[in-house]
Amino acid sequence: MALIDVSSIIQLAYFGSFIVLMFYGQRIQISMMLVGVKRNLGKLERLRKAAHDSVLSSALRFKGDQKAVESRIDRLTGSFAIQPVSMDPSGIVGKLEHILDTYDDNLRTEVKAIATSATDAEVNTLSNQMEISIGADQMYRVVRHFYLLARKQGGILALYQLQMAMPQIMEEADAYSSAIDAFAKGNPIGDGIGPLIASKMAEGAQSREIEQDTIMYETGLDGRTLLLVRAKGPGGSVGKPGIAVEKLIEQNSPSLVVTVDAALKFEGEPSGEVAEGVGAAIGGPGVDRYHIEQSASKRHIPMIAIVVKMSNKEAISAMTQQVRLAVDEAIKRVKNTIISASKAGDTVIVAGIGNTMGIP
Repeated sequence: MALIDVSSIIQLAYFGSFIVLMFYGQRIQISMMLVGVKRNLGKLERLRKAAHDSVLSSALRFKGDQKAVESRIDRLTGSFAIQPVSMDPSGIVGKLEHILDTYDDNLRTEVKAIATSATDAEVNTLSNQMEISIGADQMYRVVRHFYLLARKQGGILALYQLQMAMPQIMEEADAYSSAIDAFAKGNPIGDGIGPLIASKMAEGAQSREIEQDTIMYETGLDGRTLLLVRAKGPGGSVGKPGIAVEKLIEQNSPSLVVTVDAALKFEGEPSGEVAEGVGAAIGGPGVDRYHIEQSASKRHIPMIAIVVKMSNKEAISAMTQQVRLAVDEAIKRVKNTIISASKAGDTVIVAGIGNTMGIP
C-alpha cells in the first residue's frame, strides 16, 4: 500500500512538473538567463568605474580642478565617431581617415585642456587611457540596453543573441581590465612589439620625425640601406605608419617593404610564436594598410609580413615575458627575409607597427 502511494506521488510530481514546464518553462528559462546577464552586467559596471577612476586619478596628477576635470572626462566618455556613408564607396578611405584624424585631434585637444601641464607623451598616454574608458563605457551601455530590452519585452531571441555574445564580450572586458593598470603606469604593452623590434634593429642610429608622431631611423644590413619606421614614444601612440611608408616609397624606391606587428593567436597556439606571410601586417580600420598597399602595388614592390602572436588580453596589457622573448627571434626572421629577398645596394623599408606605450 505504501509502495503504491509513493508511486502515485512520483507520478503526480512528474505530471505536475511537466505542466509547469509546459506553461512556464520559457519564463523560467528567461529568468535564469537574465540572472546570468545581470551578473555580467555588474562586472562591466565595475570595469567601467575602474577605467573612469583611473583616468581621473591620472589627470588629477597635473593639479587641475577636480570638478571641472571630472565633468570633461564624463563628457568625453560618451563621445563617438560616425562612420562615413558607404553607399558610394569611391573615396571612402579618405573620408574615413579624415574622420579618424578629427576624432583623435579632438580627443587630444580635450585631454590637453584637462592636463594643461602635460607633455606630448603624457597627453598621448592619457588619451589612450581615455579610449579604454570610452570602450568600457560602450560595452556596458550595449549590454545594459539589450538586458533591459529583454526584461521589458520578454524577448527571448534578443536574450539568446546576447547570451551567445556574452563570453566574447566578457573576454574583451577582461582584456580592458588588465589594460587599465598598464596604461596608468605607462608600461610597454604587447601591441608594442613592432616598435620595440624596430628600435632594437636601429640601436645607435639617430631618429627623425617624418610624419605626425612617427619617426624613422636609417641604418644598414649587409650592404642594404634599412629605413626603419615606428611611432614616436614613450607616450602611447601608433603614429601614422601608412603615410610614412608611402612617403618613403615615393622618395627612395625600395625593393622590399617589411611590416612587423602583433597578431591575435588562435586558441591552442603559444604566445610569442613568430610567423611570416605576405602583405601588410597592420591592424586598425584599414587606412594605414591602404596607404602601404596602394603605394607598394603601384610600383610592384613585394610586401612581407612578420607577426608575433598573442591573445587580445596580452596585446593591450603589460608585455608578458613570453612576448618579450620573441623579440630576438622576430629580428632574426626580419634580417633573414631582407637578405634573401633583396640584394646589396637595395633600400628596404621595415615598419614596426604598434602602440609605443613605454617604449622611448
